[in-house]
Amino acid sequence: MLDHSEYNLYIVLSKTNTVLGRVIRKYLGVEYNHCSISLDSSLEELYSFGRKRVHNFIDAGFVVEGKDHGFFKTYSNANISVLQWPVTKQEWEQVKKHIERFKANNDIYKYNILGLISCSLDIPYSPKNEYFCSQFVADLLVKSGVYRFDKDPSLVKPHEFLELNNLTTTYTGRIGSYCPI
Repeated sequence: MLDHSEYNLYIVLSKTNTVLGRVIRKYLGVEYNHCSISLDSSLEELYSFGRKRVHNFIDAGFVVEGKDHGFFKTYSNANISVLQWPVTKQEWEQVKKHIERFKANNDIYKYNILGLISCSLDIPYSPKNEYFCSQFVADLLVKSGVYRFDKDPSLVKPHEFLELNNLTTTYTGRIGSYCPI
């Protein structure tokens, strides 16, 4: 049996009070509008697709942020849920390898705004090197061998991570008040 206790991924769902965040939540009727992933419980580095500059939603793509910097430094009152996902060492290393590729090639990745719209209509849409937040996390998990969704990653919405059985909610509250487990 594999020991999962030492290796975890952290899926962070957030409710941001931005115009786009409010539109997504209202349209989908869900609590969370954004999804990120972290390799450790500190949430010092969160990986996602979103705004590259806090007050400019047009300039978007792959982002590395954290609970104390980037978007969440400005929006420290954002409500989050931290979901812990136990994985094997090999799965954790595969996720890390894929994230490093995104970091090294940051400039080629774009935000998949049409995919966001298609997702809301349950129509798969995934152009090369374009992602929205939950599509990125879902695709990363699939390509790393962590999880196989029963649908295309471009159809996975942030709140759907709450429905997966192998995750444990370790924190719910304001990101500015978060302390690692």
